[in-house]
Amino acid sequence: MLINIKNLKLKNFKGIKDMSIDFGRVTNIYGENATGKTTIFDAFTWLLFDKDSTDKKDFNIKTIDENGDVIHGLEHEVEGVLEVDGKEITLRKIYKEKWTQKRGEEQRLLTGHTTEHFINDVPVKKSEYTKRINELINENIFKLVTNPLYFNTNLNWKDRRKILLEIVGNVSDQDVIATNDKLKKLETLLEDKNLEEFKKIIAFKKKKLNEELKSIPYRIDELNNSIEDIDPEVLDFRKRGIVAAINQIEESLMDNSKMYEGLMKERDKLYQLKSKLREIEFNAKLEAEKPLRHLQKELKMAENEKSQLDMELYRLNNLIETKEDLIKSIEKELAELREKWNQINQEELHIPEDSFICPTCKRPFEEHDIELKKNEMIENFNQNKSKRLSDITSTGKRKKENLEKIKGEIESLIANRNTILSKLESINKAIEKKKTEIENYNPIVNLEDNKEYIDILKEVKELELKLSSPVEVEQEIREYKAKKNELEKELEEINNSLAYHEHNQKAKKRIEELMKREKELANMIAELEGQEYLCEEFIRTKVDLLENRINSKFKNVRFKLFNTLVNGALEECCETLINGVPFQDANNAAKINAGIDIINTLSEHYQITAPIFIDNRESINQILESNSQIINLIVSKDKKLRIEVA
Repeated sequence: MLINIKNLKLKNFKGIKDMSIDFGRVTNIYGENATGKTTIFDAFTWLLFDKDSTDKKDFNIKTIDENGDVIHGLEHEVEGVLEVDGKEITLRKIYKEKWTQKRGEEQRLLTGHTTEHFINDVPVKKSEYTKRINELINENIFKLVTNPLYFNTNLNWKDRRKILLEIVGNVSDQDVIATNDKLKKLETLLEDKNLEEFKKIIAFKKKKLNEELKSIPYRIDELNNSIEDIDPEVLDFRKRGIVAAINQIEESLMDNSKMYEGLMKERDKLYQLKSKLREIEFNAKLEAEKPLRHLQKELKMAENEKSQLDMELYRLNNLIETKEDLIKSIEKELAELREKWNQINQEELHIPEDSFICPTCKRPFEEHDIELKKNEMIENFNQNKSKRLSDITSTGKRKKENLEKIKGEIESLIANRNTILSKLESINKAIEKKKTEIENYNPIVNLEDNKEYIDILKEVKELELKLSSPVEVEQEIREYKAKKNELEKELEEINNSLAYHEHNQKAKKRIEELMKREKELANMIAELEGQEYLCEEFIRTKVDLLENRINSKFKNVRFKLFNTLVNGALEECCETLINGVPFQDANNAAKINAGIDIINTLSEHYQITAPIFIDNRESINQILESNSQIINLIVSKDKKLRIEVA
């Protein structure tokens, strides 16, 4: 699609009062700074997309006076005649102020703006207008093919990269592998996975293998530290000697155990006899203390009764205090009611002077009407006063009755309290008496007449005398057992050392296994690193293919699509180079020509050619050839805009 501007008319648009411009294949627009050269570009973009040439939607198109104030009441209009593939289409937009006059007000108020849209002089809705523009050209593509700087200054690198890849199409993995013999092995490794998936698998495997590899030296060191220097033959010889000594001690203990068994039986009998004595003494004491326990039970019951009476006394005192406070409150309310009754009783009717004047015509009422009105007001006043006094009297009567009722309740509560106090006095005396009896009670235990007790006591004394004699066998048994314990501890230590010898053997075997695993892991990691190199070689080959394909589409500019990082890895980017110089570092002329070069390729790709607006054209000696219509905005000494069609 070929789009050219044939004519552009501006009326009251950004300071241009009235202008009509006819455009040719190349159109030069001359003028000093701020004479309106860029306004021509703004008018064209506003006509199409409601934005200025810098892509701003909210910009002021109104005409302002010398003080910077908006001149109201003007219509702001742009009309453009476009030639699209040889057919003309006229587009027009009129921006108007909307003034509203409210009812009852003289002045009109500015309440908004409206925009009228026309296609070939036919008024249309905005939606229809926008639809027709979109049929002609997409807004984003328009900006790309009309502004030489837009691609490199307005788009971020990811968007630029995306557009370039759209132009050349993607390069398949098979295409890349086919151009480099080194990559044949990679094709087998990839199987049904793409390169990114394969790289993730390698990275995951390497991470796991490296983690295991790093842990092996620590594990070997730990095993080495756990190995102890042990001679198993020496330990086994010592073990046999200790076992023989323990067996000999056990034989001696068996010989002495029979003698010791009779001794233990007599000691057990002594223990049982003493237990029987304690039981008889306990039962005798229990019988002697029966009266004391009866006194303690009676004291407990008296104290419980006193506790209940104290709680009841506390409750009655609180209740009496609450009701006395209520009496004070009611007496205060009765005094207030009496005072209020006296105040109302003394009230008199005061009739305002304007009460008998018509509120509409301001004329006084007739004498007869005044008398009727006055009587009505007096009657209403007296009825209201009487009702209020009656209400107060009724309220006071109810409160008085309630007061007398509460006083009666207090008298009853005081009588109950006095009864409680009397009971407390009696119970306190009883408690003191019981405490004295308990303190003075002395139980008498007499076992002299208890034949069973006397017989057992005699037998206990005889056994104690017999068992107090020295017994050598018991001492021998203790010594044998002590020696046996020492030997068993030594035997346990030897067994532990022999068991640790087995641990040493296992640890050494495990160290050999870990060292073997360490070599295996190193080989596996080396193999994965080789696969990583193939991936990097694949990416480098793909980079060269992509950059060559893309750069073949342009005359002067070249594009760098990848950065090589310090670690050798590749990072995606999109940098425009002009004769090897980054776009942002080039001069204005180089930037403009690079932009035209890009526009030529984009126009071919999108099959759309549109007018190119070149600002600051005076700084460029020669521009690149293009099939697009060229509109040069040139700074000159002209005080007013001057148009030349080349």
